[in-house]
Amino acid sequence: MTRSTIYSLLVSGMILASQNAFAQADEKMINDTLEGSVSTIDGYVPSMSITKDGKTAYFSKGTYEKPLYGVFSKKELVYHVYRAEKVNGEWTNITQLDVCPKHYSAKHPTVTADGSRLFFASNMKGTFGKYDIYVADIAADGTLGVSKNLGPKVNTKEDELYPSIYNETLLFFASEGRDGFGGLDLYASQVVKNTLTTSVNLGAHINSNSDEYAIQLSPEKKMGFVVSNRGYNNTVAQYTVAYGRSSKQDQYNDVAERDTGLQTAMNEGSYEYVETSFQDEE
Repeated sequence: MTRSTIYSLLVSGMILASQNAFAQADEKMINDTLEGSVSTIDGYVPSMSITKDGKTAYFSKGTYEKPLYGVFSKKELVYHVYRAEKVNGEWTNITQLDVCPKHYSAKHPTVTADGSRLFFASNMKGTFGKYDIYVADIAADGTLGVSKNLGPKVNTKEDELYPSIYNETLLFFASEGRDGFGGLDLYASQVVKNTLTTSVNLGAHINSNSDEYAIQLSPEKKMGFVVSNRGYNNTVAQYTVAYGRSSKQDQYNDVAERDTGLQTAMNEGSYEYVETSFQDEE
């Protein structure tokens, strides 16, 4: 066996090992975010947001990185948004998306069912406070347009997190910047093209003096599933709530006799959201 043949075999082995390592890393990243979880680093981690055709998914992951300033500064936790594609039944082609400038975080992405818009939370320069909710259009080839801030009808001087889109236009999110019931409360706003309605608190039947992170609706059952840390010793758990009138209301943890908050969110007058976007400095 010649030296060149041995070298070729070694290189091939190194490439194969590298590919396997990347594949294992990708698989772990997918498994960690596929169904959502509670992490000691990330706190509540929402499940991956998947398009209706099941071919494309978006999720976020935090890593420790050196800050922009301070050579000897400690690494900081920075979140990035990723896209994954389903090929032959497997999630693959994981790509980090540049939805905000370097050294800033972007997390909790949610995509519309048709795959045309991506909502996420970011602390990039230009926010109204801490984390704000942003939106970016997605082109047919998968490329993203500039990220646009949803403005003061949604965002405040505090955190807005965990956006989720329902029925293409009804945006749910958690906020701690308003006079709610305590901690993070769930709010809703209708977002159609470049307009949105005033955010509405979903009320005491859904929110509590603990943190509420997310809600998923089941219209056919007039039920919702709320993720909150109102569990024992502030543990994160899912609660079932009823909205609208139901003969089986007594079976649920919390009951709303009417869905006024949701109806208000859908019927409020609309406003254009802020057309600000980020520009990554060279």
